[in-house]
Amino acid sequence: MSVLRINISNLSEGAHHRSLRATPEEVGLDSRFKKDVTVEATLEKTSRQLYLRAELKTGGAFTCDRCVEDFECEVSTEYSVVYVTEDRAGVEGDGEVQVISADTNIIDLGEDVRQFTLLSLPQKLLCREDCAGLCPTCGTNWNRSKCDCAHEEVDSRWTALQKLLKN
Repeated sequence: MSVLRINISNLSEGAHHRSLRATPEEVGLDSRFKKDVTVEATLEKTSRQLYLRAELKTGGAFTCDRCVEDFECEVSTEYSVVYVTEDRAGVEGDGEVQVISADTNIIDLGEDVRQFTLLSLPQKLLCREDCAGLCPTCGTNWNRSKCDCAHEEVDSRWTALQKLLKN
């Protein structure tokens, strides 16, 4: 169980706001994440369901996929979950649906926060949008300086045919 929990026992109908904070380790994030995870959650309770909207923020030190330099990056995302009891049919609202038992007193956001944080990372982590990367010949970081290597633009679709010409 994580520290990102909301007590829903005796919660009146209507909107309720909660501000939660945890360390990356408490949420299960890896060592790249350096800043505390903050969650601003709004929980709307009706007689039929609980609707949670959460905005989370953290940050960390990542390695650029093009130039292999370390860089700091803020990570933020929003998600929503609808909590329904087993005996309720019909779900209103957007987002993921989770079934909870009628006697549930605590909603633990820890695993959802961990998953949505990781999913919010781009597939290609870049130190900046226009990162030039590394020279494939000498390894010079093109963001810092240019090298004297000859670079021939070759359409990769012709590589197999070029190998035939060399034989």
